[in-house]
Amino acid sequence: MDEGTGAGGLRDPAPRTVLFSEAQSGLRARATLLDALAPASAALLWDLAGAGLSFSAIHAIWTGPEISLPIDGAKALPGHDLRAVPVENATSYPQAGDVALVCAPRGTWRDGPPFDLVDVGLFYAAGGRLLMPMGWIMANICARIVDEDLAAAAAACRAIRTNGACAITITRDA
Repeated sequence: MDEGTGAGGLRDPAPRTVLFSEAQSGLRARATLLDALAPASAALLWDLAGAGLSFSAIHAIWTGPEISLPIDGAKALPGHDLRAVPVENATSYPQAGDVALVCAPRGTWRDGPPFDLVDVGLFYAAGGRLLMPMGWIMANICARIVDEDLAAAAAACRAIRTNGACAITITRDA
């Protein structure tokens, strides 16, 4: 069996990647979906990327080195049931390069957002922790920023921290 073929001689599919971009900071980070480890979460991120939309983004306050994209799930992903996304490949301590996904339907937390939240977090350095005002939470790690993009992505994320809120576009990487 040659390299790249799986059981029965079938070629393994190429990994899917998404692209996070933002002009002012120069952010251009490709992330490989972790389909085998977090299939439902990776599928949701792929669906978000398929729309090619831009989403408001901020540097997180509580979680350390993270750019957070808090998205209204019902608007961005009509017809998706966020309750159907299981806990998979989850952690409270994301690492540099992790793309974390939190699905929290309205009412998950007291004083939480008044919409069905899909939060995409780009962790760009060590020291990430998901300790929020309501306590510890877990996020599904559904993608990883490719190694060759991580240093530049970290610099761009630090620029976003300095510059303030922005709009990050998520697209499928061809």
